[in-house]
Order: sequence, then C-alpha cells, then structure tokens
Amino acid sequence: MDNLDIKLLDNVTDKIIESITQGKEAIFDISESARMELNKVKTNLSEMEIEAKKIVKLVDETEVKEKKARIRLMEVSKNFNIYDQKAIQEAYEYAHQLKLDLILYRQKEKDLLEKRNELQIRLRSLEKMVEKAEHLINHVSVALDYLLVNIKNMSQQAAEYKQQKDIGYKIIQAQEIERKRLAREIHDGPAQSLADIILSTEIAEKMLGIDPQKAKEELTDIKNKVRDTLGEIRRIIHQLRPMVLDDLGLITTLKRYCEDFSEKNNIRVEFVLFGKEQRFDSEIEVTIFRIIQEALQNIYKHSKASLAMVKMEVDNNNIKIIIKDNGVGFELKENLADPTLECYGIIGIKERVGLLKGKFQIKTGLGQGTMIIVEIPYNKDSQ
Repeated sequence: MDNLDIKLLDNVTDKIIESITQGKEAIFDISESARMELNKVKTNLSEMEIEAKKIVKLVDETEVKEKKARIRLMEVSKNFNIYDQKAIQEAYEYAHQLKLDLILYRQKEKDLLEKRNELQIRLRSLEKMVEKAEHLINHVSVALDYLLVNIKNMSQQAAEYKQQKDIGYKIIQAQEIERKRLAREIHDGPAQSLADIILSTEIAEKMLGIDPQKAKEELTDIKNKVRDTLGEIRRIIHQLRPMVLDDLGLITTLKRYCEDFSEKNNIRVEFVLFGKEQRFDSEIEVTIFRIIQEALQNIYKHSKASLAMVKMEVDNNNIKIIIKDNGVGFELKENLADPTLECYGIIGIKERVGLLKGKFQIKTGLGQGTMIIVEIPYNKDSQ
C-alpha cells in the first residue's frame, strides 16, 4: 500500500465521517426543534386544562341556574293570576338567556375538549419523535466513535504496513549494498593480492635458475603477502560473523570488540555487565552483537563523541542493552521510518530488535548525545 492508497483511504474515511457527523447534527437539530415544539404544546395544553376547568365550572353553574330559571318560569306561567305580564316576560327572558349561555358554554367546552385531545395526540407524537431522535443520536454517536477508533486503527495499520514494507525494501537494499561492498572489498583486497602473489610466484620460479638469492628474496616477499592476504581474509570473515562469538560467547566478544573499537577509533568505550555472564541462543548472540556493532559504528560516523558506554543487564527472562554517547545528538523524528534516520542506522537496529520480538527506544536531541535502549526477551530454561 503506497502513499497514494493511504491518502485515498484517508480521504474516503474523512468524507464518511463528515457525512455521518453532518447527519448527526441534522438529527440533533430535528430533535431540538421537536423538543421546543413539545414544550410549547405542553404549555398550551396546561393553559387549555385551566381554561377547560373554568368552562366546565361555568357549564355546571349555568345548568343549575338554567334549571332553576325553567322551574321559576313554569311557576310564573302556571300562576299567571298572581304574576303580571312583566314578571312572566322577565322570567321567560332570563330562562331563555341562560339556555343560550348554556348552549354557548357547552360548545366552548366541546371545542376545548377537541383541541385538548388534538394537543394530547400531538404531545404523544412529539414525545415519541424526541425519544426516537435521542435514541438515534446515541446510536449514531456510538457508531461514529466506533468508526473513528477503527479508522484510526486502520490508518495506523496501513501506515505500519507501509513502514514494514519500506523497511523490507531497505533491508533488501542494504543487503545488496553490503554484497557489493563485500565483493568490491574482496576484489580490491584478497583477490588483487592473490593475483599479485601468482605473478610474484611466476617471477620467483624463473629466478630460481638465474639468481637463487633474488628468488629467495622474492619467496620471502610472497610469504609476507600471503600472510597479509590471510589477515585481510580473516578480517572480512570477522565482519561477516566473528568466529570468536561461537567459541567464547557474546560477553567476551563484546568486551574484545569494545576494546578494539576504542583503540582504532580514538573513542573510549566502556563495557559494563550487570548479571551473570552466560551463553545465549546463537540467534540472540549474533543479533545483539550486530546491534551494538551498528550503534558504535553510528557513534563513530555521526556523533563526534569522545566517550561511549555499552551497558548490558541480564535477568531471568530479559536482556536490556543501553548504548549511549556524549556526542552532538540529533533531532529525533516520531516516525522511525523517516528517511532522515536511515543514515543513522536506526532502521536496521529497530528491525533486528523486532525480529526477536524486543522493544526499542531512542533518546536524543541536539547537543544532548544519544541513548539507545533495547530489551530482548529470552527463555532462560532453553539456554
């Protein structure tokens, strides 16, 4: 997965998240509008309940008055010889007016009850709408949070995949560079020396019958060349894999290497061991040796340090290595796959640690020196 794929994935996921977020906001707006309408309906319903109680009371009171007025009218009409026309007329008009008022109040009561029923239906509908909106918002929030977490993890996994892929390419590239360097070193060193030895041997062979003394000198020179060539071959073999590592173990090899490094590079290297000196699996010993070798080479090439320390702590199931110097340090990038760190050999060290399922940490800064911390697990019982 290259940069284009990761950017495309990020763009798609960003749009998905944006759409879901906008949808969540729209649902929230609907929920708030429904809630405001719900509160308004509740207020109207409360006011209507008060009004309805008043109307019901008026209806009840008017019914009583109207009933009494009708009884009064019947009494007046029946005893017309006692009451005059005016009294009869007044009783009739009063009863009639109460009847009209009663009809009016009953109509108002009916209208209010209908409106109250409508508001109650509206109220229940709004309550369900608000409840559903809140429920939906909660679900969308959970889905959005889940999506954000998983997209973040997916992006990290994609980045890690790309980083592993880049590291794989760099390892292959480094191996190829190392092969070319080794081929060039053999060609310019032992191979050239052997060709020169063959030529010198041919000359000595011709000189035997002509000038034995000269032939003897030539043979002495050939012997010295063979000795030097053998030393060069041993040096190259030692770079590929120090034989003393198999014979004497990691700790002794590291002590000798640090001493030799100090003498050759004018950088004092202190090697400190905490714990019991012991042998480890061949894979662990070679990896730790290469890590320390690479770290010290980085110090020589880049740090301008005068002092370095290699500390190794061995406990029951863990090997901790600290390599630090008093050099110039450098600005550390968060992403260890950054090309700017390749020249410091950090990627190679980190990859070696990863192969043994270990932990890697680097602390540095301009003018602060550099400290590399490596922790490698091992099974003590298998040693």
